[in-house]
Amino acid sequence: MDSEQVNKPASLARTTFVWVQRLFTPAALVFLAYFVWLARDDLSSLLREASLPLLVIAVVIWSLFNIVTPFIAVIMFRACGVQVDWAHAFSIHATRLPARYVPGGVWHTVGRVMDYSQQGVQPRHLTAFVLLENGLAATVALAVGGAAVFATREADSIGTIALLASLVGAAGLPALWFVINNRVLKSSERLSLSAFALAASLMGATWIIATISFLVYLGAFPASFVNHGYVEVGGIYLFSWGVGFLSVFAPQGIGVFELVSSKLIQSPIGFVGFAALIGGFRIVVLVADLLVWISSYLLRQRSDRK
Repeated sequence: MDSEQVNKPASLARTTFVWVQRLFTPAALVFLAYFVWLARDDLSSLLREASLPLLVIAVVIWSLFNIVTPFIAVIMFRACGVQVDWAHAFSIHATRLPARYVPGGVWHTVGRVMDYSQQGVQPRHLTAFVLLENGLAATVALAVGGAAVFATREADSIGTIALLASLVGAAGLPALWFVINNRVLKSSERLSLSAFALAASLMGATWIIATISFLVYLGAFPASFVNHGYVEVGGIYLFSWGVGFLSVFAPQGIGVFELVSSKLIQSPIGFVGFAALIGGFRIVVLVADLLVWISSYLLRQRSDRK
């Protein structure tokens, strides 16, 4: 069997995976739109009673997510001997925010990697950065979210799954640190344990920001959920995001995040209506990202004129 015959199955698998990713996003959007249509009466009632100030606050809070996240790039690159300050990392992060909404879900990361690469950052350092940022996002969300879901539910099958997810997330933290140091970086570029712990703490801070924004968003629709505490709902948000992140066929967890969240949170407007309402949180994120991008653009314009 020659190499061409060996490579055919792998090539077919890659092509199939790419097409599944490309088709899943529009399919998920169509289903969410269908959910909105089915629950239009309940959603219309909620929208009429929604608190606009709380929606604005949710947008402002999410904007802070984009301010904290660039610190992780600073920590990783400085461990590699690359001097990058927060202002520069934030500029790259904010400038590339529109790419987050290009189908595929990876283009914000790709754009930032390209920017750093053009500025001379070595490929292995970029690999370490991508692993650190995405690895921490998944492990911290699953560890904390899974633990919260388990602690606030009875010992049912979902609680057991959440506990297992939490343990996997917690175990993934030292594994991530080991892989970065022993498989990606040179020995002279070691990411210290204290630096890794700081990066993990910052990722935890970003998830606190994201969770508060989500809770404020739902608080703008007070009739949307009952009999659930804020800790439980916050844990469900993190757990659902982690599940969506691991669903590699669903860019940014679209569709998966909404379905898992609405399954775990009982709402008077039903599963379909609540899934559509949770999908609306992506509009809050979009508006927040847009505000950060515009603010960054105006600041760069002002700086260029000086």
